[in-house]
Amino acid sequence: MSLKTYQIDENYIKSMYQEITEHIENYQKDINKDFETFDRWAKTVCQPKYKLIKNLIYLLEQNDTSFQDKQIIFSIFHQLLLINPNISIQLKKFDCLPKILIEYLFKYKKENGKNDLFAVSTLSFSFQIEKYQDLINLELIEILFDSLTQVKETNVIENLIKLFIEINYIYKSENDIKSNIFLKVFNQHENSNLFSEIILRILNNQKDFDFIQKILYCIKCLMNIKEKDIFYSKDLEAFIDISINFLESTEIEELRTGILDILYILTKFDEFYNIKYKRKELQELLEDCSKNDMVSIEVQEKSQNILNNLNQKMKNEELNENKNPEG
Repeated sequence: MSLKTYQIDENYIKSMYQEITEHIENYQKDINKDFETFDRWAKTVCQPKYKLIKNLIYLLEQNDTSFQDKQIIFSIFHQLLLINPNISIQLKKFDCLPKILIEYLFKYKKENGKNDLFAVSTLSFSFQIEKYQDLINLELIEILFDSLTQVKETNVIENLIKLFIEINYIYKSENDIKSNIFLKVFNQHENSNLFSEIILRILNNQKDFDFIQKILYCIKCLMNIKEKDIFYSKDLEAFIDISINFLESTEIEELRTGILDILYILTKFDEFYNIKYKRKELQELLEDCSKNDMVSIEVQEKSQNILNNLNQKMKNEELNENKNPEG
């Protein structure tokens, strides 16, 4: 594809789609050989001065742009975003895009009985919760939940989970948990079982303090609404590892209390006691926290409350063993 300032004509969308698809197909055929060239092309051709993104957004805004052409445009965005996620920075500058995307998704689902995953992908990269909170509704959340098992790309799935985490945090100040439409869908949707592994992976790789708080708050909400442990055994082991790491290394009190809140809920569920993974190490760490004058009183108290749960469970197990001795 030659690097020029693209002008819109009647064949613009189809020619752009064909050229971009050809480049991507060539890239996929020999990823090792062509990656550097293709990566440079993808980053260059999407620079604002070539007006590619701007022209495509312009077409999306036009009333006479066909539904099929909109689908092609979203497929172009999807393909480019997977190679060059920084394109999302440009997409986020167009305030018209979120509404266009959502209206398109609703219409596509109504007419086809399924989701346009290219549009879902584009939304996952470009939606800004702080700017477009008023566009979120139950229908949109259900579409995004449905998409979790339909999209193939890991980064798109993680983007959707991150978006759910942000949506959940909107309701933090609400007294009535039932007003949280994200939790309403989560509590009923069959794809909810995908959350634990993905959300822990995001947590483990996250460096942003504010977003870590949102993740911990989301996990806490999910367990409260389900009234059970949401983690499978391997996921629970992963969370214990994360908890030990946070409690040992972080000096941020809000993160300590966030982890301790989740551990407290976990230790009320029988599922937690089905594994004994690093139980002694965790208990010793909690005992240190409960007696450490260098941490806040809140951290000390929360640590002691978790220990109380653990100790009570151990006493109950001992009583049961004494009542039912072997032989």
